[in-house]
Amino acid sequence: MPVERRDDGNLVFGYLDTATADLSGASDTVLVRARAGDEGYSAEMRPSRFGALSGCDISGDQAIRVMPRPSPAAPRPGHLLGLLVSGRGELEQDGRRAALAPGDFVLYTGARPFRLELGSGHRYFVLSLDPGTAGQVATSAGSVTANAELPRSPSGRVLAAVVGELAERAHGFGPLARREMGEHVSAILRTLLREAGGAGAAAGGGTAGVLDRVLAYIDDRLAEDLSPGTIAAAHHISVRHLHALFRESGVTVSDHVRRRRLERIRQDLLDPALAHLPAYALAARRGLGEASHFSRVFRAEFGLSPRAVREQAHAGT
Repeated sequence: MPVERRDDGNLVFGYLDTATADLSGASDTVLVRARAGDEGYSAEMRPSRFGALSGCDISGDQAIRVMPRPSPAAPRPGHLLGLLVSGRGELEQDGRRAALAPGDFVLYTGARPFRLELGSGHRYFVLSLDPGTAGQVATSAGSVTANAELPRSPSGRVLAAVVGELAERAHGFGPLARREMGEHVSAILRTLLREAGGAGAAAGGGTAGVLDRVLAYIDDRLAEDLSPGTIAAAHHISVRHLHALFRESGVTVSDHVRRRRLERIRQDLLDPALAHLPAYALAARRGLGEASHFSRVFRAEFGLSPRAVREQAHAGT
């Protein structure tokens, strides 16, 4: 990747934003300072693409400090997920510090100041997030950036394991598998963000089994009437009890149904076997039949229009 040596360090740009023709205006530009008096910088950088996610596997022998230096001409920097594969590290942002050991990940953004320290003999795998997931990170920015507790949660441990395997096998996947893996990472991360915001608490006692059955019922019938009354009647419980089950999990019934429909539609948009069907037809198959309403809520959830999701997936192949 291009490196420009300066008096205050080394500008590195284009390690994620490889599609930008003029890399001097790449949105992922960072300033790297090698420690221990060594002003030069060298590292092995292996970029990769997973549908809407860009990745880069960075290996270096030097202990370094990394800070954002985006070009004023570049698009607004997005949010990143960094996983330390080997070595030691620390990230500081938004007044928090997260120490990194192998297998730990951290969320941060280049739109605000950060300081990433990586020790000698490090290997660091970083992913840019898709706009929809990045939007969820942005709304949770007060609690999830540089948060050392995220990798310790149940969803965080799953995410760390998946991203770790992705780092090891990034170039062993075919185009479709790469795109699907990116979708899996984004879905797990969105689950983690909801969990971090209090939406991941499981219903206690015997109610957990009822909620499990309700969730399965919803997933199996996304094209059908899924009003609270219909769902409650199918499980022989009151609407009030149904709302209480979801309230314990941090979401409303309607929010969960809408999100599951949108997630299934997004999966359908990425499926090459369904490329001949227009987006509104895919939405209707999942219970969102009004085209303008579907486009509006889809963009609100994922930060992109249905057409843009399809185009981005095609570009990522």
